[in-house]
Amino acid sequence: MRIIYGYSNCTDATYNRIISERNVAVMVPDQKYHGLLIKGLEKNGAEVFGFSGLPVSRAVTSRRLVREKDEREGNARFHYITTVNFPGIRQLMVAFGAFFGVLKLKKAPDTYAVCDILDFAVTLGVYWACKLKRIKTAGIVTDLPDMEFNGKLLRFFSNRLIKKSDALIMLTEQMNSRINPNGKPYIVLEGHVDSEAPLPEKQIPYETETGVRLVMYAGSLKKLYGIESLAKGFLQADIPNAELRIYGDGDYRPELEALAAKHPTVKYMGVAKNAEIVRQEQKASLLVNPRPTAPEYTKYSFPSKNMEYMASGTPLLTTKLPGMPKEYYPYIYLLEDETPEGAANALKAILSTPLSQRREKGRAAREFVLKNKSNLTQTKKIIDFLPILKNKRNEK
Repeated sequence: MRIIYGYSNCTDATYNRIISERNVAVMVPDQKYHGLLIKGLEKNGAEVFGFSGLPVSRAVTSRRLVREKDEREGNARFHYITTVNFPGIRQLMVAFGAFFGVLKLKKAPDTYAVCDILDFAVTLGVYWACKLKRIKTAGIVTDLPDMEFNGKLLRFFSNRLIKKSDALIMLTEQMNSRINPNGKPYIVLEGHVDSEAPLPEKQIPYETETGVRLVMYAGSLKKLYGIESLAKGFLQADIPNAELRIYGDGDYRPELEALAAKHPTVKYMGVAKNAEIVRQEQKASLLVNPRPTAPEYTKYSFPSKNMEYMASGTPLLTTKLPGMPKEYYPYIYLLEDETPEGAANALKAILSTPLSQRREKGRAAREFVLKNKSNLTQTKKIIDFLPILKNKRNEK
């Protein structure tokens, strides 16, 4: 099977070089998400042709001309579209570059296109080329355009591409009723973990080394994600020999820094690269994602952070997000009272259990996601799904 993949990322080596031009070099979720999918597709035997406008903007680099050499990793090829780093013009160049790039590909049987709907420029180019070449397209929808974008034009193009795609790959089941009124073929893949995730057994828990139970959060510090309730709940719990470490950036950062200055058991660790975050996750006693469940958007999201947490082998405490299937429940601790008091009670209850029990919970979670939600298993579902489109008519 050949898969044309439209997105705006690149190989990890090229990505690390590009983001070195930023003030803070961290891996954004999109890079990891699509990178693992492409690796999974390639390892499952697919021939992948990636077309990318690259993860750049004027905020990322001062370069006026953005050009990178094409690359190849295994059976995956990466074509980077040359662009001028100026809003509007860049998007047009990406769309035309993807269009003509796909047109130039020699015909091959059993070919499909998979595109990131939120990267509308590259997806638009791939879509129209595939339309001319009679190639079926599947759109990956990781967020609803109406909730992701403020600009009307971005929402229009992304929603139009959802409508025009022959099939959809969604993050949650609830998305289907919202964006798929005509009932086109779809599958739900709430996320994936690296099938080659480092073994946590190589890390000695911080609790074993020091006797201090380490509670950790890493991600966006937006207030709407419940970080304030976690910090206040941890302080209310007043657990002996416990420490809360928080990584990331967002609008809660100034208050968190002030809180950490007053309370030595709360530490703001700043922003770190993903590899370092993963190492620290494996050493922690408990990982927490306190994201509130009330907002409408939670029906249509599945935090990639939860997947990473579970793969670490350290137990996870998180809320009952509407988009999270119940099959996850036996492998995690559930935070059902989302107030600071609820967080305090949950933290006290969990950290009062023996380390061996908590590590067993984390081990079971890791085994679950590696067996059922790795990039190999999830991309195998995509490969098995796409051939059903052969007998489907193109959406008009």
